[in-house]
Amino acid sequence: MGSFIWKRLLLMIPTLLGVTIVVFLMLKIVPGDPVNALVPTDATEAEREAVRARLGLDQPIFVQYANWLARVVRGDLGDSLVRRLPVADLLLPALQNTLLLAITAAIVSFAVALAVGVYSAYYPKSSLAATFNALSLAGIGLPNFWVALILIGVFSVALGWLPSAGMKSAGGGSFADIIRHLILPVAATVLSTVGVMTRMVRSTVSGILQQDHIFVLRAKGISPTKVLLHVLRNGMPTILNVAGLQFGYLLGGSVLVETVFSWPGVGQVIYQTIGQRDFPVVQAGVLIIAIAFVGINLIVDAAHAALDPRVRRV
Repeated sequence: MGSFIWKRLLLMIPTLLGVTIVVFLMLKIVPGDPVNALVPTDATEAEREAVRARLGLDQPIFVQYANWLARVVRGDLGDSLVRRLPVADLLLPALQNTLLLAITAAIVSFAVALAVGVYSAYYPKSSLAATFNALSLAGIGLPNFWVALILIGVFSVALGWLPSAGMKSAGGGSFADIIRHLILPVAATVLSTVGVMTRMVRSTVSGILQQDHIFVLRAKGISPTKVLLHVLRNGMPTILNVAGLQFGYLLGGSVLVETVFSWPGVGQVIYQTIGQRDFPVVQAGVLIIAIAFVGINLIVDAAHAALDPRVRRV
């Protein structure tokens, strides 16, 4: 097991290196000059060149990348060009809020998908299973930002049941208050994710139920509960792989959902700083989300290997 984890850790190095290249080059091809955020509109060309030299933007692009990567490896994410604060001080609190949203959505997605998927696999011809199938297809096809706007219109504007923005009420901050603010963002985030996971759980469980050893267990009079546990134990590696990928989707899709609900996470910070051309913050934010995605997949691979020893020999 230890050697398997080390192999996966070594494979992460070229992956993360490729991520840093994409993140760095991505903002170099975006229109806009970050110097514009630091100098007045009437600045002379000499003043602009002085600022560009101070930031190292006058150097060849590969030199800029090497310098930036060296700082990132040391844990230095740089300073915000607009807010004049360390990028880490801006993103680390926001990362906690993003993880709160993503982890809550992942738990809800997994629980709902497991229950609905198993039911649909056991009773594929029932009207309830057909309803679940239609809802999962709709969830996959609907963009989460559109769902977010509909939820706000219904539950915040029309009914007034739930808050539509922020993480806390004015003067609030209790656990119950945070939960009330969390419900709509989680619902908007979960819809498309749970659709994909439900279909995968149903497909996996259906395939296992058709295998010969399940018929043997039933013929021996094994209780349905024990048969279900056996089915889940066999199907869990596949389900976990899909869950890990969907968690990465939750992190990546947080930008739009956090923006719609004004949720103070990394996604909202990235959205705000893109318009300000605050490139160090955008680069660090995208890089943090990418690292979190790779880390989650490492955890999923380790769980898969623990459940299925055959994977360790790959």
